[in-house]
This record gives sequence, C-alpha cells and structure tokens, in this order.
Amino acid sequence: MNSKTIVIVGAGVSGLTAGIYAEQNGFHAIILEKNPSVGGLCTGWYRNGHYLDGCIHWLTGTKDGTDINDMWRNVGAITDDTKMMKLDTWGIFDYQGTLVHFYRDLDKAEKEWLSISPEDKREIKHFFKMVRDIKSIDLPLDLPVSMMSFKKLVKFGFNVLDVWPSYLLTMKMSCEKYAKKFKSPALRWAITHAQPGAGNLYSMMFCYATIADGNGDIPEGGSKPMVERMKNRFLSLGGTLLLNTPVDHLLTKNNKAVGVINTKGNKYYGDYVVSACDANYVMNHLLRRQYKLSKLEKRYADKTRHPAPSCCLFYFEADNNDIPAPYSFECEPFYVGNELISHLTIRNHNYDEKTFVKDGKTIMSVLVDQSSANYSYWKELYNEHPLRYRRLKETLAKVIKDKIIAKFPQLEASLKIIDVCTPKTLNRYTNASRGAYMGFLFTHRDATFVHSGFVKGLKNFVMAGQWMQCPGGLPLALAEGKFAIQRICKIEKLSYVFTTSKLLSNKSI
Repeated sequence: MNSKTIVIVGAGVSGLTAGIYAEQNGFHAIILEKNPSVGGLCTGWYRNGHYLDGCIHWLTGTKDGTDINDMWRNVGAITDDTKMMKLDTWGIFDYQGTLVHFYRDLDKAEKEWLSISPEDKREIKHFFKMVRDIKSIDLPLDLPVSMMSFKKLVKFGFNVLDVWPSYLLTMKMSCEKYAKKFKSPALRWAITHAQPGAGNLYSMMFCYATIADGNGDIPEGGSKPMVERMKNRFLSLGGTLLLNTPVDHLLTKNNKAVGVINTKGNKYYGDYVVSACDANYVMNHLLRRQYKLSKLEKRYADKTRHPAPSCCLFYFEADNNDIPAPYSFECEPFYVGNELISHLTIRNHNYDEKTFVKDGKTIMSVLVDQSSANYSYWKELYNEHPLRYRRLKETLAKVIKDKIIAKFPQLEASLKIIDVCTPKTLNRYTNASRGAYMGFLFTHRDATFVHSGFVKGLKNFVMAGQWMQCPGGLPLALAEGKFAIQRICKIEKLSYVFTTSKLLSNKSI
C-alpha cells in the first residue's frame, strides 16, 4: 500500500474503472464529474415515468471466462445476480418485404441467406466463414500493447495469423464495397445497413461475431443501473467521488501534473492526474493547448478521413407489441441535419419487460445516423437559433413517427413521442467532440489506432477513455481505464495488478 493520490477527471466507464483499479492497487482515487450522476455516455434518464436508455444496445464482455467479462465483474458492472437478455438476432433487415436476419445462431442465419439467394452460395459461405474466424480472435486486453511481453505479442500474432485472410480482407474493405459481391439486392442492402456510419467490414463482422459468440448480451436494466453498480464498487473501496464538479484546467509545476482546478476555482491536488473524458476536450481545455498531441490533433482535424459516429435519438411510447427488435426498413427519404436518411431502424425495448414496459406500454427508439462532420449544423442551430432547434426536433420526431406508423399501422393509436436527443445533446452532456458517441471509426484507409496515453513533455499525467483506441465503445473505455492505472503502477515500479478475485502481489506487470 502507498499514500499517493490519483485525481481522475470524469466519472464515465473509463473514469470509474480507473478509480476502482487505483484503489485496488493501493492509491487513493478522487474522481471529479461535471454532471449530477455518473456514467458519461453510458447513461439513461426518465421521461413521463419511463426509463430511456441512451447507450447499451448490447454489451461486449458478457461471456464468462473472457478478459473483458473478468474486468466487468471486477468493477462491479456485472455480478452473479445480473440477468442477461439474449436477443435471437443482431438485426432484421426488411428490403421490399424480404427479411434478412442476422441470427445469433450462425448456422440458422446461413441457411436463411442461402434460401433468399441460392445464386450467392459461394459468397454467403465465405461471409459466415469470416464471421466465425473473427469470432475466434481473442483480443488481449489484460495489458496495454506497449507493456505486453514479447511472448504474449507473438501468441496474439499467431492467433490472428490463423485467420489472417479474413482479418486482412475485412480490415481493408468497406461494407458498401463488399456488399457489391452479392447478387441479391436484399443481402446487399442488409450488409450495407447492418451498422450505422461509415465503419469498415471488420467492425460490422466483429459486432455480429460478438453477438453470435454469446459475448454481447444486454444486462437487465441497461446502462444506468450498470454504472451505478460501478459507482458503488468504487465508493466501497474508499474512493472519493465529487459530482457537479466540472474541471476547468490542469495544474502543473515544472511540466509535471500536480492536480486540477474546477470552474469555481477550487483546487484538487494529487500525485498523478488521469483524464477520463473526451480527448479533444482534454487538448483544448484541460491542457489549454500547451502540449502537443500530434496524432490526435491530425485525426480530429480531418473529419472526412477520420469520421466518428454521431446520431439523433428518438424515443416513443407505444402499446406493448410483438414487433421484433432491432428492425430496419426502407422509407421515403428525408433530411436530418445535412444527411439524407432513407431507412430507419426501430428498437422495441420490451425484451427487458421489467425495465421498459409500464402499464401495458413499451419504449421504442430510433437511432438516426449523423456523421461527426455534421455536428457544426446542430451546434450552430442550438447556439444561434434555439427556438428553431427545438421546433426542428419536434418536426423530425413527427416525421419519424409517421414513417413508423406507415410501416406498422397497428401502432397508430398508441405511438407517442417521448424525447429527442441530437449530436449537440451528446456534446452538452459529456463534452463529446463533434457529438460523437464512439471514437474514430475503422475505415478502409485507416484501421488501427492506439495512443500511449502519455503527453510528451508532461509528467504524471495519463490519458484514458475510448478515444485512446479506435473504434472506442464501452469495452475499450473499460480497458483504457485499467491501462491508465497499469501505466502508473509501472512508473511507480509496483509489481502487482488486481484481478477479479485477489491481489496477485507476485505478478509483474
């Protein structure tokens, strides 16, 4: 044990994880969070007596025995009492009446695809082989890459080498380009629309493989109860959590981080500072652009080459029904922001009846893709024309409501608008750059991106959060929170790390 303190900026998944691992490794952790509750982008809220989930569509790491599952359990996000919801399909894609299912059961899905398009047999077989190959890749998240032993790197290399053709092909190809290999328009449409945004084929197949592997279920209660469990875990270890405490900037002495100052002028000192918030916000505000982060700066500057996913979220109440989720269908094109939308994906949340069904009513949501390059549209509207901004949200919600009813007339009498979020909402609540809910996407031009977490010329400061590895998301936010503490342990020459059940004091990192 030691008496050193780590100040952590942000109480999202990454910040809470860093705080928990800090306490477990003998440090005292102080987490400062600008909002009145924890979670960051992993959040939920209440409207009209209904709980609305703003994050989890599935959670990577629900399969026992995986590194990510061990981490989720260690931080308290998943417990033995956590009930998991297992959807039969990752998505249903309705193309002119032909339904294409991404069943959890890959054999079942393959059989259906072959019945839809026998002439695509060769490519269908290849598609499902690649999904199975990617399913077999075990991502090493127990240590940062820079701290892995040569032996472990070689082991991972051989793991990937076994499925190298599938890995290489999917990393360097977009879904749109790959879909052209199929003769069936229904299969082409499904593959092109299987994920929002401009991600590459690997991203799509990894998500599908995660579901098929039983490693992508949904914890009952969704996002908010999960991060509350993490908060309770952190507090039970002796950590300090300060809510409603927005941080203004970093305190330094001789190019060494010594603490932070909040917007009211209160100072919080520590031996180390960990930023667990949006990386662009860290560069421009926390560090006041006094230190160079060239790799990140270049990516943020080029919005076309390095897109990040943003969205508008629409929530509706409806009579409880049997519409499967998630269900994607074509619709008459309409504009959201500067983007033409020609399909909708509706998610019926009644798979978790205890959480989302109340008095015979269920929550249904629609995520409409908005690229991060579109953020300036929403920012300008919000800042300069607030009345038009509010009216546009109402108008778009009504447009989407009408399109849902046109597809599902049985909902006409009960479908009711509950809430609308935009990219500006995401930015306002979490400082998310360009309103993004994940980090930089994999593209066919630029796949991998890993940041060391350190800032050149600045000691005792470590960056965490999903922006440290693309494409981000909850599992990487979790891993990067742990990595930040492992990096500090290495600096401190501490030879122990925490695992789910005990401290292994003899295990070198």
